Amino acid sequence: MKLQGLNVLVDGYNLEMVQGTGIKTYGVALVKALTSLGVNVDLLCSRYSNSNSNNSVLNEALFFDRQNTSVSSRKSQAKNIFLAATQRFQEAKTIPVSDFVIKQDGDFIFDYLASSGKIFNIYDCYKLANNLYKLFQIQTKVRIPKKIDIWHTSYPIPIKVNNAKRITTIHDIIPLKIPHTTLDDKKFFFNIVNNAIKHSEIILTVSKTTKQDILHCFDIQPEKIHVTYQPIIDNSNLIEEDMIPIFLKKYKLNFKNYILFVGAIEPKKNVGRLIDAYSGLDTDMQLVIVGKKGWLWKDEIVKLEAIFDGGFTGNVKLLEYVPKKDLTYLYKGAFCFVFPSLYEGFGLPPLEAMSLGCPVITSNVASLPEVCGDAALYVDPYNSDDIRQAIEKLINNPQMQTQLVEAGKERVEFFSMENYTKKLYNAYSLVI
Repeated sequence: MKLQGLNVLVDGYNLEMVQGTGIKTYGVALVKALTSLGVNVDLLCSRYSNSNSNNSVLNEALFFDRQNTSVSSRKSQAKNIFLAATQRFQEAKTIPVSDFVIKQDGDFIFDYLASSGKIFNIYDCYKLANNLYKLFQIQTKVRIPKKIDIWHTSYPIPIKVNNAKRITTIHDIIPLKIPHTTLDDKKFFFNIVNNAIKHSEIILTVSKTTKQDILHCFDIQPEKIHVTYQPIIDNSNLIEEDMIPIFLKKYKLNFKNYILFVGAIEPKKNVGRLIDAYSGLDTDMQLVIVGKKGWLWKDEIVKLEAIFDGGFTGNVKLLEYVPKKDLTYLYKGAFCFVFPSLYEGFGLPPLEAMSLGCPVITSNVASLPEVCGDAALYVDPYNSDDIRQAIEKLINNPQMQTQLVEAGKERVEFFSMENYTKKLYNAYSLVI
């Protein structure tokens, strides 16, 4: 099972984000799976670089300097969009990357690239492409100084690369399914998804739920959509038992004495109802909320002020970005993981919790039952009492805790890298 010699360019749209997202995690797994199949994987990034310099050392340093980004004026942005519209191609620059720099940027993806892989860069190309398409419905054409067989985008980006065939992964169409929970320009989102469907050989999705959503909203033949799911990368080997209390002490937590939530604090994730549910519990366990502050985050957690008389207390901890290793220990040490999301195209956090022996309570909507199977306790995410009762049920039933932990370990095996790689190979075989 090999795709030896195939040249695949993967977008860096999410991969180059400093803080992780579910789609960034997917991108890491995609690159890892492709390289294991013998593919030559290259990346197209949009980081800052000095286009006037031929000095490779300087260009590499600028590329990795996260502080060295400029905010363009509106006039400058308009000029760039005009130039992109009139130029035949945007030329990508090759960024040589040393082993030293890879190690300095360990949260990025470069260490997964095969030895033959390259990094290509066009400063701000993704923002430019989106603006160009929004204004004129024109795809940005990018020239890569290398033969590219397949251009695989992890998001519906309006970019055409050389003469490469295109594969697009669509994770969800949340802006169209529950529009009140996002700030996306709905018309633009519809148009770029439609464009990706039109210009891709096949569409990959991460769940049957997303496939059905796409079929419902777009004109596409079912056989063009292939469900590959999203793999769970096993991090249990990172856990050292004697280090658990040390990592938990860092956050002033006790082993199996806190309830955990991981996800962006925004309307879709439903943190407000989780706080409502927690406030009705008779427990000394803390509620730990891990996630960056997203759109309307204050509306989601404002109830804490009323519940706890003027702010956060020792009962509730709001942590923002947590390093990957720390997060692994937080999963491992939690009494349970509660994820009452209103909608997920896949929903990786429940599987991450299961892989680390943490019982899961999650929503009975969208893809979550499909993904979690019989390894979770399900709740109506619109009903705070239902969420509270599920937590109480778990607190009062040690046997159920054990059952969910065992079922969770079994469930994550279905989403192994091995299974994902097989599905990816089958999908790519249809294209090549």
